[in-house]
Amino acid sequence: MDTATALTNPEIQFVGCLLWLENRTARRVLSGMNTSDLADPQAAHALGLAIEVVADGRDPNPVNLYAHARATGQAGGEYPQQRLTRWLADAYGVASSTAPAHTAAHLKAVVLRQAWRRTVAEHAHRLQQAAHEAPDDVLADLLDDTGRIDTLKARADAATHPDMRTGGEVAA
Repeated sequence: MDTATALTNPEIQFVGCLLWLENRTARRVLSGMNTSDLADPQAAHALGLAIEVVADGRDPNPVNLYAHARATGQAGGEYPQQRLTRWLADAYGVASSTAPAHTAAHLKAVVLRQAWRRTVAEHAHRLQQAAHEAPDDVLADLLDDTGRIDTLKARADAATHPDMRTGGEVAA
């Protein structure tokens, strides 16, 4: 990954900030996150590793993520391992070590808002296709099928305005 991409991509920045956090803080930040929330496949892979490492009680630092990927067969062969190592090092290096928990919480909201908008666009595309070809009952069902959109919107809103009385946890 080039530095410009790492610096301007909120998904990479989010995962990079996670790499600086200790387990308890990472657990709160990761609450409600899914790998499907990220469009970047490498960032989604790293997020999945972080979720698993944190659920296992360890800090989501690059060494722990890499070791977990190797131990669980998620690192691939030699070239994919080198790519994962480089990706983790780059994300870690460009993320802020100053207030990473605050930055990660902010970036979580940004990432979830992007995921919501992406899902709305995908739904709109399906509607546009169905409007021209689908039977009325199929189109009506598709119009009503907004559960994923609604859930993402609620998660994005919750990340934007977190309730400080609850400290969400990552499911084990």
